[in-house]
Amino acid sequence: MKKSILFKLLFFLLLVILQPMAGQASNMEPIVSTDWLVANLKNPKLIILDVRRVEDYREGHIPGAVNAFYGAWAYMKDGMYASLPDKDDIDDTIGYFGIGFDNWIVVMGGMDTPHLSYQSARVACTLQYAGIANVALLDGGINKWIAEKKPLSKKVERRKANKFQGKYIGEVFADKNYVKERLGRLILLDVRESEFYTGEKKMDCVPIRGHIPGAVNMPTSCAFHKDKTFKTKEELAAIVEPAVGIDRSAAIVTYCDIGQCCPIWSFLMKQVLGYTNVKLYVGSMQEWTQEPQVPATTTNKVPVPKANGRN
Repeated sequence: MKKSILFKLLFFLLLVILQPMAGQASNMEPIVSTDWLVANLKNPKLIILDVRRVEDYREGHIPGAVNAFYGAWAYMKDGMYASLPDKDDIDDTIGYFGIGFDNWIVVMGGMDTPHLSYQSARVACTLQYAGIANVALLDGGINKWIAEKKPLSKKVERRKANKFQGKYIGEVFADKNYVKERLGRLILLDVRESEFYTGEKKMDCVPIRGHIPGAVNMPTSCAFHKDKTFKTKEELAAIVEPAVGIDRSAAIVTYCDIGQCCPIWSFLMKQVLGYTNVKLYVGSMQEWTQEPQVPATTTNKVPVPKANGRN
């Protein structure tokens, strides 16, 4: 009798331990094609988030997509251009679109400029931060959808809101203290274009040229083909592995100027290539250079790995 009770107790504890892990298991590929999306438009679990401006959304969007403007997921706060909203605000945004943990979420936007092409990954990473496992990016965004003459709608879609409370996980975002405390023990990836990494150019929002000491340059643009579709898993691995190594458990942090483009590599490395300990530094260089006590950036011209050459 005692053995039976002990067995049941151990079984219950095992379920408690494994439940969060099971909740993070995805049932869909991290990058989905336009053809996949067409085939799944009627799937009741599917929710398409169009992160473009409302005026662009109203001109034509994927049938059934709801407008989830990027500005609701990353906005100006305390002087930071792309701050992470508070958890309550994230919950309200997710709940507004009627999203639940069982839904399949495809995030898509415009690919006309680098600025626009990075936004979907930031939204996807925020959804994963809230504990939603089934999140994917649409390969090529709305541009590929339109180029292939797939159906468009002008109907403004509304979903029934729900009460959402995230199961927040700490494996997505890093703050300045996380980076400072581990400087020299982290693999830091500066994902800006090389001229910003070396200090030849700088953004107005970043007062100091250069990069965080020890950072390796791996520009975000290298993740895309010329048509703004993502490179294959093999092509991505050929870029990433020479820069950070093959240890999939290595501690890695991606950063950029304001935290907008660094989610691309963070998402791809974790979801496509299987690196398990990748975080994105949401404050990035804008925050890093604000306080004098942080280690000074350097303008030394560290060579970009040859595998990172742009196509």
